[in-house]
Amino acid sequence: MDSLYQLLKEYTEIYKMLLELEYDKYEAVIKDDVITLDNIVSQEEVCYLQMKGIEHKRERLLNSLDLSGKTLKEIIDAAENESKINLQEQFEELNNTIKDIVKIQKEKENLLNIINKENFNKINNIKKI
Repeated sequence: MDSLYQLLKEYTEIYKMLLELEYDKYEAVIKDDVITLDNIVSQEEVCYLQMKGIEHKRERLLNSLDLSGKTLKEIIDAAENESKINLQEQFEELNNTIKDIVKIQKEKENLLNIINKENFNKINNIKKI
C-alpha cells in the first residue's frame, strides 16, 4: 500500500500545481494578459502529461496488487491500520485540492461571463453610434 500512497502523493502534487496555475490564470484573465494565459496553458499541458504517466503507473500497480476495477474508496476501506490512515489522509488532501480547483474554475467562468457581457454591451453601444 506504500506504493499507492506514493502515487496519491504524486497526484496531489500535480493537482496542487494545477491549482496554482488556475489562480494564475484567474489573475491573467483579470489583467487581460493573453501572453501569460498562453504560458499557463503550456504549463498545464505538462501537468496533464505527468498525470497520464501516473495514471499508467496506477493501473499497473493495481493490476499487480489484484485490485484492478476497485475504486480508491474501496481500496482504502479494505486497507488496515496505518496504511488505511495514511491513504485516507492523502485521499482527503487530494480531494480537497480538486475541490479548490473546481471552485476557482467556477469563479473564473463567472468572471469571464461578466467580461463577455461588458464587451458585448460596448460593441452594441459602438454600433449605435
